[in-house]
Amino acid sequence: MNAPAARRPRLIVNADDFGVSPGVNRAVAAAYDQGRLNSASLIINAAHAEEALALARARPGLEVGLHLNLTAQMGQKPAAPPARVPLLTDSAGRLKHGFVSLLLLSLLRPEDLRAQVAAEMRAQVELALAKGLSPAHLDSHRHAHMIPLLFEEALKIKRDYGLNRLRSVNEDLRATRAGAGLGPALVNGGLIKFLVLKTCGLFHSEKSETYFYSILHGTRLYGRHLGRVLVPARHPAVELCFHPGRPEEDMKTGEPGLAAYLLFSPDRQREYEALLDPGLESRVCFLEPRPRTP
Repeated sequence: MNAPAARRPRLIVNADDFGVSPGVNRAVAAAYDQGRLNSASLIINAAHAEEALALARARPGLEVGLHLNLTAQMGQKPAAPPARVPLLTDSAGRLKHGFVSLLLLSLLRPEDLRAQVAAEMRAQVELALAKGLSPAHLDSHRHAHMIPLLFEEALKIKRDYGLNRLRSVNEDLRATRAGAGLGPALVNGGLIKFLVLKTCGLFHSEKSETYFYSILHGTRLYGRHLGRVLVPARHPAVELCFHPGRPEEDMKTGEPGLAAYLLFSPDRQREYEALLDPGLESRVCFLEPRPRTP
């Protein structure tokens, strides 16, 4: 049985990847207009960031933060001049790394990477400010900021700019297993991703009070994965992280590279539809602590 309303955590319903495509942008706007969405994370150097900013300006109640983009996926370029961030870019001035290669660089060339990551993160924040957006929070594409060295630089930015929160991947295996089961996470890479990110989190100097759901069922927040979301009682708030989209609209654009974000995936459409469900909030409640044995 679900806990009474008084026992529910504060709910942040967030959409990642705001700005990457028309289909994602319009899904975010419609989910805010019609459903429970109250937060979005914008990729400021994405191809459709200007449209996303216009949609956000028309919806002042939508909290918009930055989805810091430090990895390669759609040929995006850094916000800083490429000459300032040569470790992050290829010969054409495009971002070139994935999570694993950034993690390796953080171990092999920590000081060089620290300086360049800090420069790029701050350049993305300054670009957002120049475009009239005051970011509310910070997170990152592919959770790259969870790499300990990158997290510490992101934490400095959060403090320097007075942002509300910095995402921490702190999902609890017991809570997810009790509420939604593990199911596909055991075979689709969700569990491995969870273990890597949780290990990174052990080295962070600050822990977030906001509980983050979901890594184990990431990009598949619909159906049984939203049947019950159990939040450990020590967290007063929970962020549900969706990746909504309208694949049919993106297919019509003919833009090369959209498939790299899995924008044509039916999971994007299913997550969008899950956001429109008025019963979403009722499924989120605190996980009751284990009874102590005498």
